[in-house]
Amino acid sequence: MGFRLEGEVVAMNATSSFFIMRKVSKKQSAINRRLNKIKRALAYNNKTCRCCRRNYGTDLAHLLPRSLYPEYQTESWNLTLLCRECHTRFDNERAFRNRTGLGRHIKYVDELAYNRYYE
Repeated sequence: MGFRLEGEVVAMNATSSFFIMRKVSKKQSAINRRLNKIKRALAYNNKTCRCCRRNYGTDLAHLLPRSLYPEYQTESWNLTLLCRECHTRFDNERAFRNRTGLGRHIKYVDELAYNRYYE
């Protein structure tokens, strides 16, 4: 059940509260499909978090952030699966990023980006 509100779809979920579903552009839809394909491939090979190896890796994490490097957002070498806790730490703590060693290969792809984000 849903209705339109100025270009957005407003729907009711199972708990009878409303939420807004924004229309996604064709370009963003293609990006989302590519990211989902990469996430499925990573999960098929190994479902554990690449940092702690204890929890399930449920978050698709960008080794170089999308906000700084949008040109790399759908590159498979820039993506990995992390649990929520490790993903948060990876995004916020430079020392944690360096300890994990996950981004070492980026130095060979884009040395300037590696130096900016990891060192």
